[in-house]
Amino acid sequence: MTTRRPGRGSRPFSIGGRLTLLYTLVVLAAMALLAGMVMWQLSATFDAEHQRFLRAKTAEMQTDLDDGQGRPDSLLREIAKETDESDVRQYQARVLSGAGQVLGETPGMRDALPPAAFDGSPFEPGAIRMLTAGAHVYALATTDLHASGTPAPLHVQIAMDVTRDANLLAELRRAIWLVFALLTPILVAAGYFVAEHGLAPLKRIANAAREVTPKHLSARIPTDPPWPRELDELVTVFNAMLTRLEEAFGRLSRFSSDLAHELRTPLSNMRSSLDVCLLRDRSGDEYREALESNLEECRRLHALIDNLLFMARAERAEAALQVEAFDGEEACLWVIAQQLPGARSRGLGIQLEGNAQLLADPVMFRHALTNVLANAIQHSKAREDIRVELHAQADGSAEVRVVDRGVGIDTTHQAHVFDRFYQVNPSRRHADGEGTGLGLAIVKSIVEAHGGSVTLDSQPGAGTTVSLRFPSSPQPQRNA
Repeated sequence: MTTRRPGRGSRPFSIGGRLTLLYTLVVLAAMALLAGMVMWQLSATFDAEHQRFLRAKTAEMQTDLDDGQGRPDSLLREIAKETDESDVRQYQARVLSGAGQVLGETPGMRDALPPAAFDGSPFEPGAIRMLTAGAHVYALATTDLHASGTPAPLHVQIAMDVTRDANLLAELRRAIWLVFALLTPILVAAGYFVAEHGLAPLKRIANAAREVTPKHLSARIPTDPPWPRELDELVTVFNAMLTRLEEAFGRLSRFSSDLAHELRTPLSNMRSSLDVCLLRDRSGDEYREALESNLEECRRLHALIDNLLFMARAERAEAALQVEAFDGEEACLWVIAQQLPGARSRGLGIQLEGNAQLLADPVMFRHALTNVLANAIQHSKAREDIRVELHAQADGSAEVRVVDRGVGIDTTHQAHVFDRFYQVNPSRRHADGEGTGLGLAIVKSIVEAHGGSVTLDSQPGAGTTVSLRFPSSPQPQRNA
């Protein structure tokens, strides 16, 4: 026969059931321990009392034997007086000679307690022998009495009737079992009630979580009335998670809308151009002009898609960052060399100041700095140099600043320049893709993927400073 093992679909034991079982077992174990201690103490008390009685009776018999000058008949007469006067005998005794011959005994003792019943029951301190004979329970002991002038001692077998004590222990034991049988279902019911009451806050959390849907992302778990201390942090973390999810859904919705708009504009331009061309026959130059216009829009679409793909990789860069230490001056000089021809065509120069050791992905760092420099070149005034500054911080991090003396950015736009597709002047469109509004958004994604931060400080008409801060030990941050 094979034993069925629970599969993945099997339902685990509920927390309420576990708490109920644990509560019941703990209470029953405590009661069993208490009952066991009571039974042990009562039994030990009875045993001590039996020992005391048997020792006292042995001492009395030794005294009676000494008073009778060691004659066994004097001892037998004293035993007969104490055991024959009442039907309820406190004890029974038998006297044997040194050779084992029965010299005398309590009447009727031979039937219930023959001499052989006492074999191997020495009267030792702290131990007596219990014997059940019919409906009676006896405590047995054997001792030797020494008579003066007699070389061989007399053997005395004493039996104490402890039936009442044994019955009391048995009744108590049955009562304990009955209490356990009656109390177990009560404890199970009480444990279930306590568990349900204790887990009620979790049900409140579950009910509140059901209210969170894509159409109701603003729903939160209420914090009033206060939650139990163990759940207060859980509620706080859960609400914070809902806030991040709401923000992420909002960004995704805005991104989808912006992306649709960005894709619709060049496609509409291409369609309009083609529709106009097809209205009537055109000359070769007109067809060539239409094709060149469509090619420009295709380049724009290609640049937009490339930027979107790069941003997606940058936001998941924590899984594939190739972080290494490299010389910041050398990396910046490489980027400056790539951007210098475009800057000179606009009458600009690019200066590098300072040096610092960087710990980052070199490829992504160059891409981020390229986007910032390209943005600075587009908005700088002629004959004004752009400065790239490298600074090593006291905490081991490195900061790269790009300072231009351009037109600056109005304060109403500064909070949004790192958002996707955001443009201070939406009418600007460039075939090289720089007008898509993704350049600074990519920069932010790259820097945050390294666990760093990017800030912007701009004064309208005075210029803009963009600061990229890379930590000494990159700690990738996951986007919400």
